[in-house]
Amino acid sequence: MAAATMTAARLLDIGTVFRQNMSEKLFRSEIDAKHFARMKSYPNGGYEIMACSKNVFREDGWEDAGKFALPGESKKRDRCEASAEDVERSLRRAASKVRDIALSNRFRWFVTLTLDQTKVDRYDMEAIMKRANVWLDNAARRKGLAYVLVPERHKDGAVHFHGFMNDALKASESGHTDSAGHMIFNLPEWKFGFTAAIELYGSYESAVGYVCKYVRKQAEKIGGRWYYSGGKLAKPEISYPEISYRELEATGCAYTFQVPGAAFVIVRGGGDQDVEQGDNSGCVGSCESGD
Repeated sequence: MAAATMTAARLLDIGTVFRQNMSEKLFRSEIDAKHFARMKSYPNGGYEIMACSKNVFREDGWEDAGKFALPGESKKRDRCEASAEDVERSLRRAASKVRDIALSNRFRWFVTLTLDQTKVDRYDMEAIMKRANVWLDNAARRKGLAYVLVPERHKDGAVHFHGFMNDALKASESGHTDSAGHMIFNLPEWKFGFTAAIELYGSYESAVGYVCKYVRKQAEKIGGRWYYSGGKLAKPEISYPEISYRELEATGCAYTFQVPGAAFVIVRGGGDQDVEQGDNSGCVGSCESGD
């Protein structure tokens, strides 16, 4: 009986030591996996460095590892998620994701897709996406379409889309040109309304920024999403440079913003920003005129 008691006590001691060692290991891992700065690198040589006054940037995969909890310990973890009321933060994140998609994938067309009321109820986003999702998925699987689209409402409430597409779809000349003389095309495979597509020229990054503005100015999450994307899309390469918030801010070319409890600074640069001589704002405006 005494021997059994001693064995049980020894096993308890071993278990306690194991728990302590695992706790220390996980704690160190969490510290190592969190950083003060994150860098996104794009295929065109461009980059974005964001630094925070707190070490909020977690390496990929840590979220899953962090869900492990030792026996008897709470599985609840603090989460840095946007609240329902913090629409501005949600919009900022959505615009950042659209930017990442556009800069990581060299799209050919800036497009405007409108909807014909006789073919689909253009005021009902659920009805629109029920049909559009099938069309987009088929085009992605069968034709290799890659896209990112931002929904927008007309003043009367009707929905249309602006965004980018690759060259997977057939394009036909509309007979119209933009103010710089570039041909405006139609995409006849879009079966739900009218289209206007123009081959990107001028500053590619300016066109990307213009589409991101569509996200930022939305007053509602149309259909429950700020944007729609699909197809085989590349992502930026992520790294974590050893640079502080103050060091990045001191460069003098940074954009800063604050959220409750933390401050952020962003520096962007590099990249082959020009497609050819010209200004994309003209082609964007021409596509918009087809709404």
